[in-house]
Amino acid sequence: MVAAVVAANVAFVLLGASFDYPAVLRYPDAMARFQADAGVIGAEFALLALGAALLAPIAWLVDRRTAWLGILAAAVQVVGLLRWPLVVPHLTDVSTFHTLNLVLGVIVGETLGYLFTAAWTAAIAWRLKGFLKWLGVVSAVMIASGVVPALGLVNFAGYLAWSVWLLVLAFRSSGSGSISDRPSRTSSHERDVDAEGARPGPARAGAPGADRRGGTARVAR
Repeated sequence: MVAAVVAANVAFVLLGASFDYPAVLRYPDAMARFQADAGVIGAEFALLALGAALLAPIAWLVDRRTAWLGILAAAVQVVGLLRWPLVVPHLTDVSTFHTLNLVLGVIVGETLGYLFTAAWTAAIAWRLKGFLKWLGVVSAVMIASGVVPALGLVNFAGYLAWSVWLLVLAFRSSGSGSISDRPSRTSSHERDVDAEGARPGPARAGAPGADRRGGTARVAR
């Protein structure tokens, strides 16, 4: 979890400094700007894709029942981001570049990425308690708001809150296994009581069917 947060945020900062990302997506010369320094900028997008990809194993380790949401969120974001280092350096047609931005960027990487990330986060957060629960739910709603272009800043703030949520979740759950595998205190206590009750004990003197010579209760036939 920590590696995913660090990779994604470092890559985002680097892309903002070297490529004016994501504002550059609105520039008419975005393709030319990228191709002018494709090696460096492409590597930064690859790092951002790595941060997104790490959500898949995180989702699997946290809770396998909802892991499919996190895996889909990771997959669509990786597909959308890897167009930059793998495809864009070889493009010559600006219209093809804009089509890829619409299909792989806006529709697949952003819209589906926002929705699946928000859904996975909400599914996990709703089963938690206190601060972690509400921070996760709020960040999920803010991330999902990214499907509305006018709410870009809300979406950005949502990802910052989500990064904090992931870090806190990582430190709280370290060494505890998946959420679905953690037994509650009540169920653990009940198992102890059941086990205690199932153990044979010494017979009480005078108890019906007791074999006093052996010292243990034996039901008379």
